[in-house]
Formats: sequence, structure tokens, C-alpha cells
Amino acid sequence: MSHAFQDDVLAEETHTGRVWTLPLLFALIGPAISLSQPRTRTTVVVGAALFVGLIALGVGAMAWSGFQYRFLRHGVEIRMLGFRLRSIPKQSIVGYSIEPWAFIRGYGIRGIGSTRAYVWCNQVVHIKTSNGDIFLGHSDPARIVRDLDMVTGVISAPLETGLAPSPHAEN
Repeated sequence: MSHAFQDDVLAEETHTGRVWTLPLLFALIGPAISLSQPRTRTTVVVGAALFVGLIALGVGAMAWSGFQYRFLRHGVEIRMLGFRLRSIPKQSIVGYSIEPWAFIRGYGIRGIGSTRAYVWCNQVVHIKTSNGDIFLGHSDPARIVRDLDMVTGVISAPLETGLAPSPHAEN
């Protein structure tokens, strides 16, 4: 990593869903049992078991490695498995706040249209941008807020009840 790039990184946080890998392993028990029975080992069963296994391994790898949030001088990067999923320019951040995340909304990468969520838990930081809403999950959302404060230049910590204004927001 170059020295210039290291100077751009203000903070890094990781949000993993390692607890979700255990249910994924349990989900593989059924396909494993079906493959162990010679009478049921048909092409369709083997194909379905391989498909389920590959999906479970992929999701397990994503949950285990988690989302990496990089807070840079010019914005925020969201990464997973070494790939950049999203960049949020500092100028587009309108505000942010800590909010609960309901289990019914799901975990992993979520969203439709201009709303995206990167979540493995029940607490998120809701980032309101000029292009839509982004939700970052974390076991300690106050750390995400502190890191966002460094990016946006906000002096005081935002209240958990409302969106903290970005100093770049137009009034």
C-alpha cells in the first residue's frame, strides 16, 4: 500500500456475520444426507446438492469475511471479499444516524433502487445521501458515526434520534 493512499485512510471497520455460518452449515446436512444414499443419488439430486452447496459456501465466505468500511478523506468505500461494492463521495453525504434494523428486512446486501443496506446485525447507521439511502450494519454503530464525523468534518457527534447534517449539505 502506498504512503499517499495510507494518508487518505482515516479509519477502517469490519462488520462480519460469522454467526450466520453455523446455520449455513446446518443447511448443508440435508443435501449431504441425500448424497450419501445410493438409491437417491441421481443426476438431479447430485446437481441440486452441488448447487445448494456452492451457494452456501459463497454466502458463508461473504458472511465470514464481512463488509469492510474504509473511511477516506474524500468519502467512504464499502468492500467485501476484496471487491469494492460502493463508494460514497463526501460531498453527497447529507446526514446520518443510528437506527434499529428489523430481522424481517433481511441480512447481507439488501436494497432496491437508490437504497442499499450492508447488514449482518440489528443496528445500522443510516446514511442519507443526495443519491439515496445507505445502511451500514455494525456491532458498535457509534464507531461508524465517529468515523463518518472524521470524513464529513462534523465536530459534535450526531444524535441517535435524527440525521446529523453534513457540513457539505446545501441549506
